[in-house]
Amino acid sequence: MYAVSIRYPRKDGETFDFDHWANVHMPLGVATFRRTNGIAPRKVMVQHATFGMDGQPASADAYATIWLLFDTRAGLDGFMRLHNDPVASANLAEDFGNYAPLPPRIVMGEVTVFEDMEAVLKRGESLLESVKR
Repeated sequence: MYAVSIRYPRKDGETFDFDHWANVHMPLGVATFRRTNGIAPRKVMVQHATFGMDGQPASADAYATIWLLFDTRAGLDGFMRLHNDPVASANLAEDFGNYAPLPPRIVMGEVTVFEDMEAVLKRGESLLESVKR
């Protein structure tokens, strides 16, 4: 699996309009992506209403992190094409100021999911035993 990670950095005294992002920007982006590339993400996951280890929103460095998940590398290549094409992405770029105070930070790569927690715990317990003092 492959993912585009989009993080919206926090700016003191500003807000992030999640409702606008979820109801306007994200559907506009997915439709534009499919029209431009002939494919769409398999799934979109969002971490929002974020806060830091002290429980306070201000201590989180981002308002939201979005993952666009794709089955193949073609999704990442398509995202780069769309992002770097000012004509294809014009509507998306014009919408940024409607929900976020700063432009997003984007990272792409492969995703590995560790679903077998019993195996992970078994390995972890073994490692704990080997480092006992």
